[in-house]
Amino acid sequence: MVGMENQARPFSEVLRSLRVEAGLTQEELAARLDYNSSGYISRLELGEKKPSVALLFAIAKALNIRAWRIVRMMDEGE
Repeated sequence: MVGMENQARPFSEVLRSLRVEAGLTQEELAARLDYNSSGYISRLELGEKKPSVALLFAIAKALNIRAWRIVRMMDEGE
């Protein structure tokens, strides 16, 4: 609708929320994604990097959730 503000949540915020909900540290999530360090996860959570679609699916798998949940949380501001 015209005049309605976008209520979307940034990916960075959603990722951090889901990671914490899963009880994982950045290092643990990085290990599940076969990353050598947690630096990239940190940059994702700071909003400095954006994930590819392939990475979005890999993150969902690493968190034992479906990718649509990530997208829905961003879209709905859940």
